[in-house]
Amino acid sequence: MRKTIFLAVAAVVITAMSACGFSDGAKGKPSGNEGATDTTQCRFSNIREACRMQYVDTDGDTCYIDNTVSILWPEIINGKPCDTLQVALRAELVDSTGINTIDQVVKCLLESNYPDGPEKSTLKAVTAITGDEPRISSNNVRLQLKELGERLLTYHIYYDSYAAGGAHGIYANRYVTYDLKLDKVVTFEDIIADTTLLRTAILRSIKREYDYDKDDLFIPDSGLLPLPGDFCIDGGVLHAVYQVYDIASYAQGAIDAPIYPYQLKPEEMKRLFTPYGLELIDYSD
Repeated sequence: MRKTIFLAVAAVVITAMSACGFSDGAKGKPSGNEGATDTTQCRFSNIREACRMQYVDTDGDTCYIDNTVSILWPEIINGKPCDTLQVALRAELVDSTGINTIDQVVKCLLESNYPDGPEKSTLKAVTAITGDEPRISSNNVRLQLKELGERLLTYHIYYDSYAAGGAHGIYANRYVTYDLKLDKVVTFEDIIADTTLLRTAILRSIKREYDYDKDDLFIPDSGLLPLPGDFCIDGGVLHAVYQVYDIASYAQGAIDAPIYPYQLKPEEMKRLFTPYGLELIDYSD
């Protein structure tokens, strides 16, 4: 499901042309990451662009597509190239169309077209909207640091897309967690040992955070809560993240279910997490 939402967005933004450009902005240590120590040598590139495209649809109406991109791209982490992290982030920004560099990702997002829309020749960049009732669609991508600490770096990737005339848009919150010490991307399998206990802990968290019971969620005929497609570790707490429609309706929104160590018994913690997972959430008896 985690890829489904992005593929829906990517389908909107994948046809490229040469009407807009992209730029590589200021480099340096990002602000707002107090978790980084003085000895952490990091360099990032800021890519921020906005572009509006205009086209005429099959009914002869003038339509517009607003695209915005904000990407904090890692170049150096802890004083050395961070190839592993870059590969993981590219994987989150790329689908099966074969885009394989960050520059191409940005270019594609800024020069978008709809698969069932007009020919490329009708698309052009515009600075102002004309017409009394313009049809405006939009695509937004934001890749930013959520946390940069002594052990973990967490990236937050946010997408939203709206097609003009639709009842509502769609959005997704996804994460990449990177172990600075081991130079590896942390996977779900790395940290979770007992998925049965995890499901129980998630349901407790959802009840506590949202007051949703199991009957309020989309549960398959098997009766098992689907495992989360995304997760992040924030401040030593595991967050099980479900996108819109993963386990609930659009009106219920995306669901973030934090699993707080203090709400589990010590024996449950040791069953739920792998030894490596217990290191990352800074758990001790």
